[in-house]
Amino acid sequence: MDLSKIKKISPLYSYWISNQTNEDEKERLSIANVDSKASYLFEKEPYKWENLFQSIARQIAYGDSDSIRGMKVLLSTILIPYREEVLEHFVKEGIFEEAIIEELSKVDSLGAPTKSNIFRFLKILFIIFSNPYGIEIRRKKLHSYEFTGFFIHSFRQKLSAFLDHLGLSES
Repeated sequence: MDLSKIKKISPLYSYWISNQTNEDEKERLSIANVDSKASYLFEKEPYKWENLFQSIARQIAYGDSDSIRGMKVLLSTILIPYREEVLEHFVKEGIFEEAIIEELSKVDSLGAPTKSNIFRFLKILFIIFSNPYGIEIRRKKLHSYEFTGFFIHSFRQKLSAFLDHLGLSES
C-alpha cells in the first residue's frame, strides 16, 4: 500500500498545489459542511485539518481502529458528495479495506469516545508543528504551528536542494 497517495486523496489537495488566492480560498470553503460541529477546523484551520487528515489516514491504514472516530469527525466537515469521493479514492488506491469504508460512511454515528492517549496527542501535536507531509502554506500564517511548519518545510526544501547540488540526494 502506497501511503504517499493519501495527500492526493485529500479534498484539499488542489488547494495546496494552487496559488491559494482568494478565489482558491472561496473554492476550498465551498466544500465545507457548515452544519458540522467541527466545521471551524476545516474553514479556519485548513493546515491543521490537512495534517490531521493525513496522519489519521495513515494510523487507520496501519490498523489503528481507534482513529476511525477522528476520521469521521474530519469527514463530517466536508459536504457529502466530497466525503463520498474521498471514501471512493481510499478504496480505489487500496488504502482502506471495505469494512473501514463502511464504518467511515456512518458519519452520523460517531460512536463512543475512545480513551485518551497522551502518546497519540503528543504525536499529533508534533505532526502539526513539524509539517511532515510538506504542506505549502502560501496565505498569511495565523498560528504558531503554521509558522513552524512553514519554516521546517522551507528548511527541508533548501537542504534537499543543497544535497542535490552535492550529488548526495536519494534520487
